[in-house]
Amino acid sequence: MALGSLVGVAQSAYAGPASVIYSPIVEYREWEFELKSGVQDWGNRDEGERAAKLAVGYGVAPRWGVEVEAEYSQTPGHVAHVEEFEFENIFQLTEHGEHWLDAGIFAELEHNRLENMNTAVLGPMFQTETGHTQTNLNIYLKRRLSALPEGDEAGEEDGGARNEVVYQAQWKYNLDPRFQPGLQSFGSLGDPAHLHSQELKIGPALFGVTSLGNGRNLRYNAALMGGLTRGTPDTTFRMQLEYEFY
Repeated sequence: MALGSLVGVAQSAYAGPASVIYSPIVEYREWEFELKSGVQDWGNRDEGERAAKLAVGYGVAPRWGVEVEAEYSQTPGHVAHVEEFEFENIFQLTEHGEHWLDAGIFAELEHNRLENMNTAVLGPMFQTETGHTQTNLNIYLKRRLSALPEGDEAGEEDGGARNEVVYQAQWKYNLDPRFQPGLQSFGSLGDPAHLHSQELKIGPALFGVTSLGNGRNLRYNAALMGGLTRGTPDTTFRMQLEYEFY
């Protein structure tokens, strides 16, 4: 219920089905190859979408990790396109496990090649571990750096506001390293000048990691989420598969 009250965008600002929840912990000199994918309301021609992201990440410094990715998306009745390129940075602010709360900063630049639109994303990341549980909360401010595409001039009232507050939350229980049940949620509070719950999706999730030896790991997570507001897709399935090595 607490997650639901926090987590809550007009269609143009949906958290896409390939969105993921990041941790503020950086693994220095670790490489990551990732596949992120998902589908939402595919039977709905107006709101349906499926997407996949291919990403490469690296721990540049003990408290700085970077990732570049390309997103491939498709809507019902249309061909798939490479839609967006993203450059992400995670800055770890606290020593992992030294305090009750780990914190970091997320900074991202997005370029939507179909709409020729640029967006900056910036905000804090929090993680806490208690016993066998881990909880994450990320709160970001998204700012559109480009003008709306032609023909979208009225978009400020139709979900095209220049600024938007979004958040992500997850909880998981470490039953076994390879099988950790939990919850995931994505939401939006809209324009920070007029905060109100626009998007809210939440549902059960599974997490796990398998050691492949020699510092190599295969990590996964997946979630099936339902929409709890009128401006949210009814059903979203998302997953992430990550290969890590030094």
